[in-house]
Amino acid sequence: MNKGSFLSAPGGGNYQSAFILVTSLFFLWGFAHSLLDLLNKHFQVTLQMSKAESGLVQFSVYIGYFLVSLPAGLLMKRFGYRKRIITGLLLYAMGAFLFYPGSMIGKFWFFLLCLFIIAAGLTFLETAANPYVTVLGPKTAPNEG
Repeated sequence: MNKGSFLSAPGGGNYQSAFILVTSLFFLWGFAHSLLDLLNKHFQVTLQMSKAESGLVQFSVYIGYFLVSLPAGLLMKRFGYRKRIITGLLLYAMGAFLFYPGSMIGKFWFFLLCLFIIAAGLTFLETAANPYVTVLGPKTAPNEG
């Protein structure tokens, strides 16, 4: 009796690698959110920021979610989950890599822009990853028994 797997494709394929990739994305945005407070403290010291200015660090991330969520959902509906996951990863990487020139420039607004771009990438990832996981595997549950 073959119970099958919830990650098995009808034609005998397997969605395990896609599931592992998408599940690892959860780690990426959890990691980014946990770094936010740590970055905020280092920005205060390095850039001699006030507490009010440090509030902009959190604001730049959450305004990114707010402004990008609807466009991300509309683009996902039009172009599909996988392309939006790639878009999210590219935005996330671009925002992260821009921290290096930001350190050379040393301007607070540039760091806020980097965080906004990372938040935009995370928005695409979160908008696409959850529904994508739900469509992996067979349309019906394997027979029990």
